Amino acid sequence: MRALPVRLLVLLILCTASARPSFATDVGGPPLTLDQVLADVRAKHPEIKSATAMAAADRERIVQAGAWEDPVAGLELQRMNNNARVFSYDTVELSLSQKIPLSGNRERRRAAATAEAGVSAAAIRSRSFMLVASARDAFFALLRTREQLALVADSERLLVQAADLVRSRLATGGADTTALLMAERERAQLKERVIMLEREAADATATLNTLRDLAPQTPIGELAAPAATAATGFATLEEAQAHALAHRPELREAEARITAAARNEDVAARAWRPDPEVMVKARHVQAGGRILNDYDTGVAVSLPWANNDKYRSAQREAARRREALQLDAAALRTKTAGEIREMWTRRDTALRSVELYRDRLLPLARQGADSLRTGLVTGKNSLTELVAAQRALIDAQTTLAASLADLHRYNSMLATLTGAADQS
Repeated sequence: MRALPVRLLVLLILCTASARPSFATDVGGPPLTLDQVLADVRAKHPEIKSATAMAAADRERIVQAGAWEDPVAGLELQRMNNNARVFSYDTVELSLSQKIPLSGNRERRRAAATAEAGVSAAAIRSRSFMLVASARDAFFALLRTREQLALVADSERLLVQAADLVRSRLATGGADTTALLMAERERAQLKERVIMLEREAADATATLNTLRDLAPQTPIGELAAPAATAATGFATLEEAQAHALAHRPELREAEARITAAARNEDVAARAWRPDPEVMVKARHVQAGGRILNDYDTGVAVSLPWANNDKYRSAQREAARRREALQLDAAALRTKTAGEIREMWTRRDTALRSVELYRDRLLPLARQGADSLRTGLVTGKNSLTELVAAQRALIDAQTTLAASLADLHRYNSMLATLTGAADQS
């Protein structure tokens, strides 16, 4: 390939140095925002739809649990004097019985069903928070990867132009082939980084599409980065932990399960109290002239005291289940405090990294690369020095981009863990 004129290469290098990398993709349409992604997850994800349908089903059980027992009607045909005809009778007896809920068990069962419905309602919120957290993570992972790909591509273009400049000077013997080989080796390493970043971008894209109930390979257009770092709204770690213990969806679900277990324990504790059954029986005699010849009334009750072990075992089972759920909730509260502390520390580390690279290291790296780039054009510096400076610049740029994305991500995860994220 014919070498480009030196002056044209100088202009290309200087223009590339001042150009900002573009993060756009080939997919048209407006940029995809984080709010749009989260709205899609909440509206379309099958797990949220399933939890919503389950909550609606559990609400229907409240009416069933609070209903009276079904009345029982009976018909008995009595035959005497060796009457073997199937459709004939000497006396017919009609009966009707109904259990009267005087023990209070009907109200307790209704309260238990209401508590179970509360568990399903809490499960919708906790499932939504979990999926939203995964969507945030995938969004910022894809955003960070694309930014790094753009920075790597920009650095590779600069190396290509610098290498062309060296080739132009080789024709006159004013350059060293060692520097050219180093530039080509640096380009090869950049291509390896591109392959790794493209794989990470593909994984993040598949995760994001799956959470939005789309095909994993669906192309995702340009992403709209948040304008500013989302604030957590908490001044101290202790404040964040206290808010999480009061509002984290998983903890609320655990508390709802404890409430439901307590209601079921109450049902088991009073199950031995029977409801009386009122009965009415009327008889009609075939030979009589009246519709009803006589009737009887009565009351019957079950005898749970004859099966004491059954009810005691049910009470112990309900008590153990409630105790297990309380222990699980206590473990989750301890885990929550630890997760908040870990995320708080990571957020602070990312914030310090952003400040360090944005305010100090990146300006120094850019200044050094610009100086060496100018020196390469004028022949004052070598390509080897420019490659080292450009490597330091791209490392600073990618570290800053990763730190910014991590800062957004950790703030979002803090909002999720504390229950402060908007779930409207």
